[in-house]
Amino acid sequence: MSRTTAHYEDTDLAMFAMQLLEGEEHQATSEHVSGCAFCRQELARLHGDLAACAYGVEMHAPASSVRERVMHRVTREKKAIPPAPVEEAIPAPAPTTTVSVEPAEEEEPRLEFRRRNVEPEPEPRPAKRWRSEDRPRRQSAGVAKGIFVWLGWAIAAGFAVAGVRLYQQQMEYRTRLAVLDAEVSQLRANATGAGRLIEAMTDPSAQRALLSPPESDSGSLAEGHVIYDADRGSLILLADHLAPVGIDKTYELWMIPADGTSPIPAGTFHPDAQGNGNVILPSLPKAVAVKAFGITIEDGAGSQTPTMPIVLAGS
Repeated sequence: MSRTTAHYEDTDLAMFAMQLLEGEEHQATSEHVSGCAFCRQELARLHGDLAACAYGVEMHAPASSVRERVMHRVTREKKAIPPAPVEEAIPAPAPTTTVSVEPAEEEEPRLEFRRRNVEPEPEPRPAKRWRSEDRPRRQSAGVAKGIFVWLGWAIAAGFAVAGVRLYQQQMEYRTRLAVLDAEVSQLRANATGAGRLIEAMTDPSAQRALLSPPESDSGSLAEGHVIYDADRGSLILLADHLAPVGIDKTYELWMIPADGTSPIPAGTFHPDAQGNGNVILPSLPKAVAVKAFGITIEDGAGSQTPTMPIVLAGS
């Protein structure tokens, strides 16, 4: 403790704060601090510094003189008792004005805080350089890349050819299917016609007529057989021994209605080399009562009215 200011020095207060004083010295310091506001303030500041040290904040090293004095006091075996404060004599009669001079405060050591747990900035990565021993590897990679490119083109071309081939096969199948469908339709029509033909030929109610040449041509062997079903509108003509006709001529069959109306054309035909000709199931109106049938020779593809003479006739 300074004898001039009657206050404890920082080293004494620091040792007191760190519980390094013993016995009478500790008791005297405690009594002084309890009655001295300045020393309490200093002791509180030292406690703050010690607390900061306890939390790991690195403090600025104290002055060398302070450290030597602290170490000297720590290692001293017998610690001196701080002297009692000097009491000044107060004059009795005349009132005097006492001016107290506050001791100059020593400059407190500045605390320097350092940033902890700060990651260092990463160093820049060096630029990648190709080495001479990497050249074969790069060449192999380039060749493999080219192979994969050409392989991809080859696969795409293969798929294109296969697609064209499949398209052609599909078109062929469609054509064959259309032909088969037409054949099936024809077979069905033939089957239907055959059914109608059988029905007409076997129907006992069907009208039958024998066509013969007129008396003026009694030497002709030509004749014809007609089966007619008025309810179904079915007609069958089978003729033989007919004389051949020119290309621009044709035989035509006529139905003579019973009601006296105009003759109805019932189909044309050309006889073969043996003189055989026929008309099978022509398109005719139904329910027409017919009293007779006749065959004439017409020009071209036929006529709507018969042209005389009649070659064959019958009822």
